[in-house]
Amino acid sequence: MNILLASWNKLDPRDRRALGICIIFLVSVVLYIGILAPLGDMYEATVQEQADLKNKIQFNTPKAMVLPDREAKLRQVKGEYESLKRQLELVDRRDWGASDIYNEIRDYASITGITIKEIRPLAKKKDGFLSSQPMDVTFSGPFTAIEKFIYYLETSPQVFVVSEISLTGKSGTMQGGLVISKYSIPAGVDSKMAEHAVKLVLSMPPWIGYAPFEIARHNGWLHSNGTRIECYFSEHEKTNFEKLYAGEIDGTATHALELVQLLTRGVDLRIVAPLAQFKAGDALMVAGNSPVKSVKDLRGKTVFLETGGAAHYFLYEVLKKNGMSLSDVTVSNMARDIVAQSLEAGLIEAGVTFEPYVGRLQKLRIARPVAGPEDVDNWTLQFLVLREDALPGNEKAVETLINGFARAVHWWGQHPDEAVQYLSANSPQGVSQGTIKKILKSVRFLTPAQVRDYSCVGPEVNNPLDEYFSKYETFFKEELGYDVVVPKADIIDWQYVRKVYNCTSHANGTHGAGG
Repeated sequence: MNILLASWNKLDPRDRRALGICIIFLVSVVLYIGILAPLGDMYEATVQEQADLKNKIQFNTPKAMVLPDREAKLRQVKGEYESLKRQLELVDRRDWGASDIYNEIRDYASITGITIKEIRPLAKKKDGFLSSQPMDVTFSGPFTAIEKFIYYLETSPQVFVVSEISLTGKSGTMQGGLVISKYSIPAGVDSKMAEHAVKLVLSMPPWIGYAPFEIARHNGWLHSNGTRIECYFSEHEKTNFEKLYAGEIDGTATHALELVQLLTRGVDLRIVAPLAQFKAGDALMVAGNSPVKSVKDLRGKTVFLETGGAAHYFLYEVLKKNGMSLSDVTVSNMARDIVAQSLEAGLIEAGVTFEPYVGRLQKLRIARPVAGPEDVDNWTLQFLVLREDALPGNEKAVETLINGFARAVHWWGQHPDEAVQYLSANSPQGVSQGTIKKILKSVRFLTPAQVRDYSCVGPEVNNPLDEYFSKYETFFKEELGYDVVVPKADIIDWQYVRKVYNCTSHANGTHGAGG
């Protein structure tokens, strides 16, 4: 070290300065090579990793978003498999001809917007005591319509088995083909069926307020009094109504507003039992990137919703509360599930949908509500409706149905956690237990005393249902242009619920079903 210092001191100041610069340069090079360059490489690698991660997130997010739907579809398929096994015991005791199946397929195609190109009957087959008539069907239409077409066929009250599905085309209109087999029991065949014959076939919307029917079915409470009732859930409420119009099902559950809409179609229905009070769970959603901050910002914009029903009335009430009317916006018809999908895809700015879509859209930060159930006081009444022509000879079956619902409500009250767990595990929509509990805040199952208050009094023209029907009659007349008057005295038929709830002793305070 001393030698180095001595050599340094002997140097000319100019040489020392030059040598110092060289040393500093060399040190800088060493620092750059040894520290800064690796840090730079690490930074670039980190930036690239972040970019790759972002790309992976963007690539996998759509897959993750559909995962709940796929899991729900798996549960749905399992449920439909069990339903199909039950239906194989319920099929018609007559040979379905090709023309019968042809008309059935045409009806489903019309409902879903599918264009049928050809329906070709194949050779009949025998499978034990069952007879099957396969039909080779070629069609075209959008993928979503084809999906619904196949779904409706597979979940039909009739026993259709869909196989050999083929699709071509990547976008727009797709071409497809499939084989539909209709199973039936030829007349006179000893099928060795269960001792109970089918009396009623019902399809329910997948709403929590109607879930006691599923609990009753699961516990076997719909098979008594020498009857057997086939009760299943269809995800598309409008399809239930179409099946009701066509006579494919005997009844469904609905509420006062939807009933008014049904009556405009001329279906001869009977209200046979009140079920629950509920507050519609609709929400007015806007896209996450929309400049709309409040309901008033929607003036002049298009709102997509299912017209003529609860969603339409919800928007009417929300606008009225904010000093607006339906004329201040453009209303376009779209089913609730499609509204959610369209918001998710960024195709629309505003629409009305409900749970579980509302929570899912919020969680993904794709859309946000500007009005929800808490913003309007729109409690209404749910009830069981049956076609008038399904009632003769089915008195015991109707009583069994009403009593089964009452037993399920009572059981639910005694086992709330078990009920929610079962419904979540068997929900075709994949609804979580938390969502079910949230929705339950908008449902009030009627107590036996409340059922008697509705059904044990008379005459029907002064029934408490008036408060629900009158406001909806006004809505249809003033806002939609339908001059509808609900013929309460003609469509209310309390004779079955009165037997179940023992209305003859109502004045004495004795208890019937569920009490």
